[in-house]
Amino acid sequence: MLEHLRQEYTNLIREFSDDSSEKVLYKASKLSKGFVEQGLGPEDIVDIHMRSVELVTGENPPLKGPQIILNSFSLLLESMMAYGLAYREYMESKNIRFSDLEAYTHELETLNTALRQRINELSVLYDLTQVVNSSLDLQTTLRVIAEKLMEVTEYDTCNLYLADSETKEFQIQLSMGVNAEAYQAYGFDSGHGLVKAAIEKGTPLVFPDVKVEPRWQPIKGINDHVQSWMSVPLIADGKPIGIITLSSSEPKAISEEMLKLTSITASQAASAIERARLYEETKRLSITDEKTGLYNFGHFRFLLDTEIKRAKRYKRPLSLFMIDVDDFKIYNDRCGHVDGDHALEALGRTIKQSVRDVDFPARYGGDEFAVILPETDEIEARTAAERLRACIEQCKVPNQGVLPGGKLTVSIGMSSYPASADTEEELIRKADAALYRAKRKGKNRVSMCSREKDGK
Repeated sequence: MLEHLRQEYTNLIREFSDDSSEKVLYKASKLSKGFVEQGLGPEDIVDIHMRSVELVTGENPPLKGPQIILNSFSLLLESMMAYGLAYREYMESKNIRFSDLEAYTHELETLNTALRQRINELSVLYDLTQVVNSSLDLQTTLRVIAEKLMEVTEYDTCNLYLADSETKEFQIQLSMGVNAEAYQAYGFDSGHGLVKAAIEKGTPLVFPDVKVEPRWQPIKGINDHVQSWMSVPLIADGKPIGIITLSSSEPKAISEEMLKLTSITASQAASAIERARLYEETKRLSITDEKTGLYNFGHFRFLLDTEIKRAKRYKRPLSLFMIDVDDFKIYNDRCGHVDGDHALEALGRTIKQSVRDVDFPARYGGDEFAVILPETDEIEARTAAERLRACIEQCKVPNQGVLPGGKLTVSIGMSSYPASADTEEELIRKADAALYRAKRKGKNRVSMCSREKDGK
């Protein structure tokens, strides 16, 4: 009979998700009488409701899930109201004493507490589902996760750690609450004892009272106010991708309900974070040259167009370098393309490390590179080009002795707006002309283009 009631309630959730009518609500109220007759309490009904919502949500597309959850509140409230009436009639029919009525009232209060907790859980799940379906920005995703946890728990500080895709080390990505700036400045990572323990454990780690926990490591001005602490791993595809830690200045602030809610949140958060990271990585790969790690040709043209428009708008200078590796054909012919690829990789790293953070280095094609230098006139650009040329000359590559001079060198051609060019195409053409002039004059040098020399 009990299983039959559960099945009927699940069918009502399905029906109500498609037809939110009074007819379905009436069916729910009638079903509540059966709950009373089976001796089910309010918490049992809430449990049946949560299981039914989870089942029906799993049967539908992800985008429909939040609406099913929200609609189900009305059905649950109708069931609980009808349950209350049926329960009262049942109690009166059994001539229960007044003290039993008080017990019933207390039971309803317990139900209200449980219901508020469930509503909090559903609210968190709904908001996180919205993030999963709408936000592809990693920082926005992390901030929403932390904000929702701080709303529904009694914690003072929330920290989020993510594993670096290359080093696999866990680094703090976001801190919210008490001493948030201090946590980020200190730079907790997977080398810290508690973070390391949480990663290794792979399941929630809880310290109800840190004073009696020998593994707790207080740090003055950062976490010395903490009395209770917990961590919950973020698991995606069976692998830990991050950790959520929550701390409170009150001892024994951790309840089973809070741990359960944080674990539910962590499950949803892991999916949202992975989706955002996958998007960012896809976006990065779409604009990056795989071999050198610099911007690719397509993004270089986009950046140059954007920067020259900005330079014209604000009447600011802009410079461009065109760079060609000297005698690279000789190197490839004698050392092979494997060493050639390694040389290009080393050259890409050197260029990236030698220019400013505001500059845009790119692989133009083959053994040609380019650098866009915003807010840089031709005098400043000449100094930067000479510095770059000298840095590349010091770059070590495999078997560089086969090159004339025994080292890798480049020739650099320069052009500047507005000194020598007015348009994107003219900047490229003038820098290219200056590059070939540098080649003709003996290579391993910088040549600057001007209107007078390259007017044609």
